[in-house]
Amino acid sequence: MLPATPNILLGEPLIELTTLPSTNIYAMEQLHQGLASSGSCYTADFQTAGKGQHGRVWESEKGVNLLCSYVLELKQLKNDKNWTPEDQIGFSAAIALGARAFFAGFAGEETSIKKPNDIYWRDRKAGGILIENVVRGMEWTWSVVGIGMNINQSSFSSAAGNPISLQQITQQNWDLKKMQSHLNNALKKEIQQWLMVGAEKTMQKFNAFCIEVK
Repeated sequence: MLPATPNILLGEPLIELTTLPSTNIYAMEQLHQGLASSGSCYTADFQTAGKGQHGRVWESEKGVNLLCSYVLELKQLKNDKNWTPEDQIGFSAAIALGARAFFAGFAGEETSIKKPNDIYWRDRKAGGILIENVVRGMEWTWSVVGIGMNINQSSFSSAAGNPISLQQITQQNWDLKKMQSHLNNALKKEIQQWLMVGAEKTMQKFNAFCIEVK
């Protein structure tokens, strides 16, 4: 019998900010200063130095996309477990699955994951994830999950690679507050699944949605 579905607080409180260097930088600063509570979500209209994987910069126009960072304390997910860095693999996969499910809910099943955790529609990048963890000794204590999703941006610079937005796919604009709530719920669902079924099954599901992009 599977354990009871864990109740995960995610996206509460929602702290809405205007311009930041990076929501991940801000969230990590709040965490280290003891000002962040587990479940908090920090959003920004614009990032002057948005962080991507491997030091890349995340491009986004002001006020048109989802730019957010969640703060999670691992003991709030399951307080009787000794969380270690090895657990980060399943967690990262669950976050990517949640972000993929969110976008697929509006863009359709051509939405996939490019390892380690970029969100693609067909062969074009729709979103990115940057997870930064706090480890004390051999214990994984906190995680900051940064997500950028292209929602209402209608054009991108030629230097941005090969991005695409939901607006470009669907030819309509979307309410960002409602989209934030949908993202919260999609992430919670996949984190719950990971906690219930474990890393192996989560990775099997993750791999099933992965594609190779040249």
